[in-house]
Amino acid sequence: MVLVLLILLRCFVVIDGNHFNGGTIRWQPINPYSNSSLVAISIIQSYSWSYPTITCTTNVPISTSGRSNTNANVTCVVDCSTDGGYSTKPVNILTDCVSVSSSLTMLTSQRSSNRTLTAGAHFYISYEGSAWRALNNPAQSSLYWSILCFIDLRLRPDGFINTPPEANVVSPQYAIVNRTTQIQIPVSDVNVGDDVRCRWKRRAPFIACTGLCSSVCEFLCKCNCLACAGTTCTGLFCLTGFSCPVIATTSETPGTFPTTSTYPVRQSIDECGGICYPNSMPNGTTLSNCTITFKGLIPNTWYAVAIQVEDFINNTSTTPMSSVPVQFLIYVMPTPTCSIAPVILPLTGCLEVTVGVSITFNISAYHLCDPNYTEITDIVVSKQIDGMEVGDLTASPANASEFYVNFTWTPQISQLGPQELCTIAYTDDKVQSTQYCVTFTVIMSSPPCATTTTTTTSTTSTTTTTTTTSITTVTSTTSTTSTTSTTSTTSTTSTTSTTSTVSSTSVISTAQSGSNLSIGLGLGLGLGLPLLMLLSALAICLCCKWCSEFFWRKRRQKFSGKKDVYCTRCRGQCTGHLSKNSSILSDEDPGQYRRQYINDNPWTQTRSSYYDIPFHSYSLSPSDRHSMTMTRTTLMSSCSNSVLPNEDIPMQVINSAPPSDLSHRGSILVRAYVKQENIREKFSN
Repeated sequence: MVLVLLILLRCFVVIDGNHFNGGTIRWQPINPYSNSSLVAISIIQSYSWSYPTITCTTNVPISTSGRSNTNANVTCVVDCSTDGGYSTKPVNILTDCVSVSSSLTMLTSQRSSNRTLTAGAHFYISYEGSAWRALNNPAQSSLYWSILCFIDLRLRPDGFINTPPEANVVSPQYAIVNRTTQIQIPVSDVNVGDDVRCRWKRRAPFIACTGLCSSVCEFLCKCNCLACAGTTCTGLFCLTGFSCPVIATTSETPGTFPTTSTYPVRQSIDECGGICYPNSMPNGTTLSNCTITFKGLIPNTWYAVAIQVEDFINNTSTTPMSSVPVQFLIYVMPTPTCSIAPVILPLTGCLEVTVGVSITFNISAYHLCDPNYTEITDIVVSKQIDGMEVGDLTASPANASEFYVNFTWTPQISQLGPQELCTIAYTDDKVQSTQYCVTFTVIMSSPPCATTTTTTTSTTSTTTTTTTTSITTVTSTTSTTSTTSTTSTTSTTSTTSTTSTVSSTSVISTAQSGSNLSIGLGLGLGLGLPLLMLLSALAICLCCKWCSEFFWRKRRQKFSGKKDVYCTRCRGQCTGHLSKNSSILSDEDPGQYRRQYINDNPWTQTRSSYYDIPFHSYSLSPSDRHSMTMTRTTLMSSCSNSVLPNEDIPMQVINSAPPSDLSHRGSILVRAYVKQENIREKFSN
């Protein structure tokens, strides 16, 4: 009966392995600057499982019905003599469900466990199990996993305890057959300046086995364990009965121990189990700068990836300060109906958050396929921020191709500094987007994203007979991770016939690009200045063409010293008209002029012609002084503000002596002539 239960227990382990999709183990000191003899650390485990085979609840996987006996410990496998007391209080593999995707049949679980160890401890821990689902082509079954993490509490060269890098990958990843796919492994390190590198995991023989295999080579014990030495164990695991029969009592001599420049000699370790590179990947698969370049040639094939992420004190060091495992699956799928990858819309606005202040935001994704046949089925969180709640996928009411997920988060004081969130969007054809990551900065109490406002007002006013008002407002801001500055510029050009009005408007807004400011200013200056110059030139031309005789005469009198000076244009126009119409108006009423213009009293003139004054008369020689009839046509002068008669008026000119006192009688024209002659004679004298 006991043997039957043992067989069933082992079978459960194997069956459970078919639903294991990979994971990672990392650790971090709670206080990296502690100088105590005891150091507290957190050991964080993250695993991916098949859903709904594994239930989304606490204590994954034993909380799933029928798997209550699948618990195990993350055990020390190498350098256990310096584990600082870890082996007496190891953490188990139980984790808690943090996310699930029905469309992707994927479940993610995570748990952080604290342990207090002796200062200076350094050792390797590993979660080992069997077996992966059938992998590779041709398919291989019962391949075991070994997820191994190196913990080192010794001080770094710069004087404090190291914090290992963090790496998270969604498993499985989906690749389209016969298409080159690049899978980026997101890594981060809180120790600024550390050089983070990725490499393929490797396996070395003679690994110290744990559990039941530490003393005897039992069923499913790895055949390269020391306990299997001298037995009939062949292949990867002990599959003979309940244990491999012992054929000798001597132990196999351990292999050569690798050395490093910093750490003491240690036993070789197994980092990848049965999925070591290159046998676990298609030909031509490469790893560079934490990015895998992969091309699957056979559809419906699974592959497993084993990567080790390490940090170095600088980019020239060859000694890693820590080593973090990352293992995940890749599924090569047939060509989908629409193979265009969806796109995640990046967040905009302030990315600073305050401790204790809750924030809510959405991350949206859209696809470029026909919405009648394709839709977004999930937005998966590939890198989680502790305490952040993730809502359900929701379709946008405004766009059939857009979907979003709501996030809510209240930052804690322990999260001060940068916090990164990463997501991946999937279509119903399992075509995935490029991973999108956003970094929030948690601050203590200062107002997030302090805004600086600058307002500049420029006004130009011109006097004319028309009014034109042009207002151009350019608003732009520059946003960085922690500070947003806002600049508002208002430019007003006002023209009016009597007054000039200046108005200024300040607009404050928050946007994400600083390039709009230069574009707006360039358009404003490029269009506004030429328009202003054109209006100014037009005003000058109009003023010159329609100048007031009085204004320009005063200006010329001031600079030339002459009293009777007229603008050339006005004088030319007046001359053309006054040669035919030798009369101007005085200050008397034009109506009176019309009545007095037709005068029966005879009069004579002395014929003269000059252009120094705007008045012309006709004088007859003595031989012409006889009675004659003449017709005078009166025109409208452009230099005069009066209206002259426009009909032909027959006049009888009689040769007679001029009246004795022309200045007190006669028509307005005659009196004006006498007045003008007196002025000219006075000037001549």
